[in-house]
Amino acid sequence: MSGRFVLPLVVLLLADRTSAQELGSFQTLYDERSVQTRTLAIRIEPVDDDVRFSLTLLNKENGLERRHEFAGQGANDPWPFQLGYMNYCDTMTILLTVEYPWRHALPLHSRVLETFAFRASDFAFVDVAFGPLTDIALLDSNETEAEDMSMQPPILVECVSDSSGSPFRFALKTSD
Repeated sequence: MSGRFVLPLVVLLLADRTSAQELGSFQTLYDERSVQTRTLAIRIEPVDDDVRFSLTLLNKENGLERRHEFAGQGANDPWPFQLGYMNYCDTMTILLTVEYPWRHALPLHSRVLETFAFRASDFAFVDVAFGPLTDIALLDSNETEAEDMSMQPPILVECVSDSSGSPFRFALKTSD
């Protein structure tokens, strides 16, 4: 290879490597018990004979850590399935969908998905929805017009003024 082609090739390879490193900082990594981004780690662990499990959220930048326990779906340990961030009711929210890997002969019961919502600022638990995060509305009830509701996914986000500090709750869309 001649010298005049080597330099452009080296520059191209270095530029490609830099782009991959920049993209890698936004990458989400999943395994059976955790999900990690550059700034967030979430661990899922069984508690008391697989009847309950815990979700532990860790902010890698400031060290904030919070653990929540939830009832499980039988003897199946859940694992992370999808992770997303949404701004609902003026609250930045972390959405984590977990999958319960049921071993059942009926396809209808082969797996169960639930999405847990946490306030991003302090990892407080907000609500849980039955289904993946892709089934949750992109807008909260304050932002949608009546004609837009029919185009939203089946799980709606209703803004609430709760004395316990919960900014919203999930609700299934009705066919009104």
